[in-house]
Amino acid sequence: MLEVLIVDDIPSQVDSFAATIPKDELGIGRIHKAYSGKEALKLYQEHTIHIVITDIRMPEMSGIELIRAIREMGRGVKIVVISGYADFEYAQSVVPYNTSGYLMKPVNPDQMRETLGKLVEEIAFEKKQQQEQQRDVYAFRENLPALQGGLLNRLLYGKGISNAELERKLYLLNLPFSPQQKAGLFIVRLEGKLQEYEKKDKELIEYAVTNMAEELFRDAFHLWYGRDHNEYLVFLVAAKEQTDGRELTVRNAMDVRAAALKKKAESLLNGKISIVLAENWAYFPEGVPGLYRSVIDGMRGIEETQQGVFVRIAGNLGQVSIGTLTSLYRPPLLIHLLDTGNWTQAEEKLIQIFSELKSVNYPPEHANEAYFAIASAYQYVAHKKGKLLSEFGASSFGLMPAAPSLKQLEKWAFDMLRSLREQMEDSSEKQSGLVDKVQKFIEENMNDGLSLQSIAAHIGLHPAYLSRVYRAETGNNLSEYIHRYRMELASYLLRNGDKKIYEISQIVGYQAVPHFIKRFKAFSNMTPQEFRDRTELS
Repeated sequence: MLEVLIVDDIPSQVDSFAATIPKDELGIGRIHKAYSGKEALKLYQEHTIHIVITDIRMPEMSGIELIRAIREMGRGVKIVVISGYADFEYAQSVVPYNTSGYLMKPVNPDQMRETLGKLVEEIAFEKKQQQEQQRDVYAFRENLPALQGGLLNRLLYGKGISNAELERKLYLLNLPFSPQQKAGLFIVRLEGKLQEYEKKDKELIEYAVTNMAEELFRDAFHLWYGRDHNEYLVFLVAAKEQTDGRELTVRNAMDVRAAALKKKAESLLNGKISIVLAENWAYFPEGVPGLYRSVIDGMRGIEETQQGVFVRIAGNLGQVSIGTLTSLYRPPLLIHLLDTGNWTQAEEKLIQIFSELKSVNYPPEHANEAYFAIASAYQYVAHKKGKLLSEFGASSFGLMPAAPSLKQLEKWAFDMLRSLREQMEDSSEKQSGLVDKVQKFIEENMNDGLSLQSIAAHIGLHPAYLSRVYRAETGNNLSEYIHRYRMELASYLLRNGDKKIYEISQIVGYQAVPHFIKRFKAFSNMTPQEFRDRTELS
């Protein structure tokens, strides 16, 4: 409810004004009365006054002096001036003090109601605006860490951002970094039980770590942090003072604080963390992706060996060559091996995938790629059998932006494959040897007039019976499997190697190239050449 203060040195005038105000209609809860400027100031200081109605001519302290004193207090109160006809010009002198209206004596009750009604609406509108601004400020502050982390990730992964846009965002997000400033970088990885918390609890742990880091670094360094796609905490560091010629000193100071962070976090959180620091400093922002890549490669090098490490990495800051996981996409695909119940080859496929991941220093994103491909294949097979993947064990690592370590992923993949196989093999197991023979013959005779009749002749069964048994065992039509295998093999050959299209056509069993092109386009919505061109571009 609003509060109104009426000021006049004539008490009867004050009472008359108060009597003409429709309190309930305007939402006014209380009307205060003052008979002098000094008394009005005292009431104004003691109460939350929203509207002041004051006479101009008063002894000791005039209305103008009262208004000046009120405005000096800085509160956005609405002020209405009352004056006689003879004092109208004098009343105009209060304009610099931002008054909200004038009323002439004798005051018309309808004019009073109208004037106050407008002011009540203004106050309500301003209050609503203030609430919206406060909500916006709160929302901005609440989301500031996420916004800062999002911008940091753009820089870590070298995503394009103009200098003008970057400087604007740095200013808006209150980040005291500037172009061509030297910056260092380190990452923190939660380990053991700290990594096993649920999402909300894990976020609290990360919040605690970042607070400790701010406390330890704030005396000498600016700190900018966020969570990357591998669920590591990444800290970008810049010295608060110019350090030309003293980079080694600054690096040592950063080392000391990072070591203190590890000790304090492990003590307070009762768990292990690893910290990897970039050996070199680089110019901001162009040098940030190289710093980040060096520490990620360093963390990846220690990922399978030990926990709770503290190490500085002198990595190569150049661009790492990114390739394709060949074994993941070489036919037959894992999903089709599982779909046909070929468990032995499915296991061999997993062995190939993880051997490749371990043999080359692939970035963590490749483990992520393998995880989702394997999980998708497992889910397809489980759903086809009318079951949820969770019924076969730990179905996945949850919704996450990155796969776990290779060691965790490999264990999960083979455990899940074993569980799927054990629960799905039943009385039809005796026919699995037949399926293996069929698929092996298909793979070895792709370009040799392969057909249902040739397969049946090799196996020693009637074509119709072979087709029926294969469908009952795998749930798939044999002719469809042959076609799908041909198209997958063609896709693989187009993606890898430089064989000509007519050569690939012959390899997959099509002597007429136009027919091969037609079938491939029906399969992939692209001609073989379009598929190859798009693969090369990506």
